[in-house]
Amino acid sequence: MNRIDRLFNILLTLQTRRRVQAIDLARTFEISERTIYRDMAALIQMGIPIMSLPGQGYELMEGFYLPPLVFTPDEASALYLGATMLAASGNYVEEAYRALEKITVALPPRQSELARQRADIIRFVIPRGNFDLENPYLTRLQQAILEKRVVFIRYYGFNRQEWTEREVEPYFLTFGEGVWYFDGYCRLRHDQRAFRLDRIESLYMRDEVFVERRLSSDPQKPVVEVRVRCSHEMARWMRERQHYAFQQEQQDEEWVIMTYQVEQLAEIKNWLMGWGTAIEVLTPPELRVQIRDEAIQLAKLLT
Repeated sequence: MNRIDRLFNILLTLQTRRRVQAIDLARTFEISERTIYRDMAALIQMGIPIMSLPGQGYELMEGFYLPPLVFTPDEASALYLGATMLAASGNYVEEAYRALEKITVALPPRQSELARQRADIIRFVIPRGNFDLENPYLTRLQQAILEKRVVFIRYYGFNRQEWTEREVEPYFLTFGEGVWYFDGYCRLRHDQRAFRLDRIESLYMRDEVFVERRLSSDPQKPVVEVRVRCSHEMARWMRERQHYAFQQEQQDEEWVIMTYQVEQLAEIKNWLMGWGTAIEVLTPPELRVQIRDEAIQLAKLLT
């Protein structure tokens, strides 16, 4: 990285972080602390209001902001594609297109045209129901996480036929496998847990403010290893719709053996049954029994 680029990136770092030490910058840019001191002096000579706090580091004077940035063609394309994908999901459609209009105005004509051309040849097909950013639970949880407020939920646990009422200290939200989750400390289970939003019957935000817990490094939760055998031809199709618990596969001339790790067999049983007789469960034995019993019940229903 040349010096001009480094000075610009140092300035970006100062803008995004409240305070930074010379030793941290030196590690980031793989240069000496002495070079960082010279770079800081150069920025100050350029009129950037950088304050040096002995023993604490550097920070920008409050109220200073960088002028609008000029995006590279790849950065502009990323913004176009991101806004297009968001609109395709049915979320913030008008806001996304208004943002694109502002980006277009800010970009030089050539960059704007190139970004638009790249975005126009890509289409996104996203299920609107799952990726709902305006879900009331999602909105409420964002507020609770930001304000560190305890939430009360009525929750339908996995593989259980009953509701449980829980107080949870929410930490963060995750979207994966077409489902929204939130992680937090469950006061009922006295442990950190993940909760699916689509299993929540009701959610209320308490007035109580919590302090995030520093959980001790408990042993990992026990997992069950599942091994499945299939033909090479079938393995190709399974890879396209692979289960999230997949770990590895082994091959020989005739078979492919895939290994999965789950906390409960119910997490994978229905997925495996969807492949019918094209796959064979090798281990554990109890999963083989569960699938056999389910197949017998299904055969009775169909005869």
